Amino acid sequence: MSKNKTANILISVIGKGRLKKDQTVGYEQTEYVFNPDKSKKYIATRTAFFGIALYEYLNEVENMQIDKFILIGTDQSAWSELYQILPHDVQNSEDITAMCLKVYEEEKKGIQDNTLSAWQNTLTKYVPQLKFYKIKPLELGRGIDILLEELDKDGDYNVIFDMTHAFRNIPVVFSYGIMLLKYLRRINSIRIFYGAHDMPGYFSGLEDGQSPVIEIPFIDKLVRLIESMATFQNSGYFVPLLEQIGLGDREKTYFKLEMNRQPRREIEEIIKGLEDKQKMVDHSFEKEIVEIMYKEFSEMNRQEKLFQRMYKRSQFFYERRQYLKALILLYEAIIVLFAEVYNIKDNMNYDAREEARNKLKLEIKNVVFDPDSNKLIKDQDEARTVEELEYLRNAAVHGSSPRGNQDYLENV
Repeated sequence: MSKNKTANILISVIGKGRLKKDQTVGYEQTEYVFNPDKSKKYIATRTAFFGIALYEYLNEVENMQIDKFILIGTDQSAWSELYQILPHDVQNSEDITAMCLKVYEEEKKGIQDNTLSAWQNTLTKYVPQLKFYKIKPLELGRGIDILLEELDKDGDYNVIFDMTHAFRNIPVVFSYGIMLLKYLRRINSIRIFYGAHDMPGYFSGLEDGQSPVIEIPFIDKLVRLIESMATFQNSGYFVPLLEQIGLGDREKTYFKLEMNRQPRREIEEIIKGLEDKQKMVDHSFEKEIVEIMYKEFSEMNRQEKLFQRMYKRSQFFYERRQYLKALILLYEAIIVLFAEVYNIKDNMNYDAREEARNKLKLEIKNVVFDPDSNKLIKDQDEARTVEELEYLRNAAVHGSSPRGNQDYLENV
C-alpha cells in the first residue's frame, strides 16, 4: 500500500443470516436504500449482508476506491453471502456455485478454518481487497488486534465501519476500538453506517422489501467532543473544544494566555460567543459544555491582574498533578505580585522581574529584624514557605535533588 496516499478501509462485521422462510437455500434478502430521505436515493443490489451493499454504494456512487475490505465474523456468520461481491458473470459459474454451497452448508453448524480460507482465496481472485477474520463472540480484544495488524503505523487512513450485523456486543466494542485506533494509527476520518432493516417505518417512500441506510456522523461528533473535553479538563488547552462548539480557531488567544499576555478583548469575544451559544444549542449536553466554558472564561476575565491569572493557572495544574507547571507559575506569580506592590513598571521585562525578585529576598531577610517595614512577608513562617517554594521550583526545573522538606509533593 502506498505510503503517500490515504487508504480507504472498509470494516464490516458479518452476522448470522436469517434463513429464507420458504426453506430454500440462502438467506432472507433486502434492498438497502441509501439517502432514503433525499430525492437522489440509491437502491443497492438485493442482499442479506449490508456490507456488500455498502461496498457497492461507495464504489458506484461515491467513486471511492476501497483499498481493504476487512470482514470479521464468527464460525456461523453468513460467509456464503459474499459471493455477491463477485462480478455478475462469475457469480453463477459452476466452481463458485459449488464452493458457495459448501460454505453455506458448513456455516450452519460452524465453518472450518480451511473452508473459510479456501473461500477467501476464491473470492480474492476477483476482489483482492477482501480479508476474512473469524473470531469467537466473546473474543472482544481480538477485533482491535486485527485492525492494528491490518493498518500500518506509517499509513494514513479513512475508516468506514459497518455496524449492522453480528452479535450486538461485537459492533459496539468495535465502535470503541475504532476510536482508540485514532491514537494508535493515523486516522483522518471515521464514517459509521447502519443498515436499518428494522426501521423502514421511519422513512416515507420505501417499498416492501426495502431497508433504509443510515450514516451516523453523530457518533464521530460525540467522540470529538469527548476528546476535546478531556484535553481541556486535563491540560487547559481549550482550542479544540471551542472549535467543536462552533467558536472557531482560538489558537492565537491560547498562545497569548500561555505566554502570560493579556488578551482581554479576545476573551470578551469568546464570552459573548458563549452567551449567544447558550441560546442556540439544541441539546442539554451541548448547553452544559457551553456553560462550563462560559464559567471558565468569565472567571478568567475577572482576574484583572497578571499575578492573579498566574496563580489561578498554577492551581489548575496542581489539581491535575502537573507539578512542574504549577511550581513555575506559582513562583512567578509571587514575583509579579511583588512587582505590583512595589510599583515596578513593565513587569514583563527581565530587569523589572529581577528587581521584584530582589525585593522578595530583601523582605525574607527583613522579617527577622524589621518585619514592619515589609509590605508582604510578615513572619518567619511565611518567609520559610517562600524559600521552600523557590528551592523546590529550582529542583524541579533543573532536575537537582530536593532538600529540606521538599519531598512533600511525593507524599501528597
